[in-house]
Amino acid sequence: MKKIIPYHIDEYGDEPEVTVAVPGRFHLLGEHLWFAHGDTLSLAIDKSLYICVSKRSDNNFRFLSLSLEERKRVTLAGLRYRKEDRWANSIKAVILAFIDHGIHISGLNFTILSEIPADAGLGTPNALKVATGLALRKIFAPNLSKHDLADIIEYANIQHLNTYAHRADIYSVLFAKAGKCVHTRHTKKIADICDIPLDGYSIVLTDSRIPRSIAREELNARVDECIEAYQLVKDLPDAPKQMSDITETFLDEIDIPEAVRRRVAYIIRESASINTAVNALQRNELQMFTRLIHRSHEGLRDRFEISSPELDWLVKRACEFNEPDTNSLVCSRLTGKGFGGCTYAILKTETVEEYQNKMIDYERIFGFTPIQHKVKPAGAARIL
Repeated sequence: MKKIIPYHIDEYGDEPEVTVAVPGRFHLLGEHLWFAHGDTLSLAIDKSLYICVSKRSDNNFRFLSLSLEERKRVTLAGLRYRKEDRWANSIKAVILAFIDHGIHISGLNFTILSEIPADAGLGTPNALKVATGLALRKIFAPNLSKHDLADIIEYANIQHLNTYAHRADIYSVLFAKAGKCVHTRHTKKIADICDIPLDGYSIVLTDSRIPRSIAREELNARVDECIEAYQLVKDLPDAPKQMSDITETFLDEIDIPEAVRRRVAYIIRESASINTAVNALQRNELQMFTRLIHRSHEGLRDRFEISSPELDWLVKRACEFNEPDTNSLVCSRLTGKGFGGCTYAILKTETVEEYQNKMIDYERIFGFTPIQHKVKPAGAARIL
């Protein structure tokens, strides 16, 4: 991206050694299956984060975010996580992960510019980590494979950011192809490319603008509950080794609260639906695919319990454009952590404006002004 480079030169007095573009992403299905080693179906989007990096003559690191109009600086010895460094912690974590893997890293200047909608669950922190990883690979470890890079970024999440690792976030932008889905198979660490017939359709992401202060805590609590339930299941005779492979009959043999039972049942059903959804796309059975999307949202609402009235309203309005008994791709679902955030809607292009006009009613009913983005499936992260 040409307009980021002059800012980098003006800030640091040097041409960047590498400029990287990484797309945002959203998940169609399965983003809550990672801890169960289930699959995920995702799309990269045509809104990207850009990063310029140049070497320094010392062991200091300087970071400039043009989007936030903020600067940070640290030394090599001060790369540890600090709450006040906020967005820069993502960069620092990846640098530390490279060092932990025996790769020598010296001082660097970073400039960041993002066009990915912020705070909407569309992968801005993920894009920043992947961009940092690609830049470090280019400068310090050119023989590192993309799969090894994904392992390092996953390590950075776990060891230096103390977050759950979601490989589909990384794979969905590292291995994306324009106009196609990425099918992340967690157990095998594989990213398959899947066609999605979008001719005549448009994708609309709607940011509900609901404050999400509880989202991370509530989602983590659900993950912990499901893992604890599986610890009970795996001690049963003939229990599968992977949580994604268990069936609901196993739940009848353990004593867990009904709310936890519902949440684990959602994980089981969602896991079983991914391959069915991929096969439906491959066979152009769009009615089956959209049925699975709608069932998934119902499960997120009624079983996993991470939806909200606002998200349900957005999904319902989009689904009103579906034509029963036709092989249509029209569908909608929340995406990401829930408790607010985004929904996606795949609509016939000629109906998008009518859907957007319904947002007047959303603001009147709920008091939030939604922000909508028309996006297209984009290609993978790349060096410019």
